Amino acid sequence: MQMIPFYELSSEERQALTETAIREKRTLLERWKALDKPEAQHWSARAALAAEFLKDHACVADFGCGTMDLAHHLLPQQRYIPVDVVARDSRTLVCDLNTQLPPDTGATAAALLGVLEYLHEPLLVLKHLQRRYKLLVTSYCITDAPNPLSNRREHAWVNDFSEIEIKDLFIQAGWHVEDERLVDDIQKIWRLKASI
Repeated sequence: MQMIPFYELSSEERQALTETAIREKRTLLERWKALDKPEAQHWSARAALAAEFLKDHACVADFGCGTMDLAHHLLPQQRYIPVDVVARDSRTLVCDLNTQLPPDTGATAAALLGVLEYLHEPLLVLKHLQRRYKLLVTSYCITDAPNPLSNRREHAWVNDFSEIEIKDLFIQAGWHVEDERLVDDIQKIWRLKASI
């Protein structure tokens, strides 16, 4: 059966699906199985910034790889390992971060772009990644952004953190902020180094 892309559903339907996923503490697979390419076009600027933060690492694991836009921005000599809740191609390591710990990929750096918003226990995932990677590049649509989105549940987001709150999660998980930038008027991106 062909899945309808998430953003072709009404805002009420999207919100209801998200609220059900929150109650059930599950990943909203309906959001990701029919990922629409036009929907992902605006992720390119974020991927370009992430690639800049990751350029000094030979191997990068991309958690929540989606359309694998990050791969197009990495240097040719960098090895790319896609990880997602559904297989995007034959290389994809399938992992649901709401029910499984991140797999060991052998990479020294990880990307977690546009993923934290969908995690019921983001601190647990951040802690586990800190034990396996020297560097993490992550983004988040903060609630106190210059122009925050008003109804986060319509986007399948299951949590709501301000910039101070998300940075506190980084600290609790053992990450140190090395660099940060606004991607646009709703989200920030951070280069995090594992604290010793």
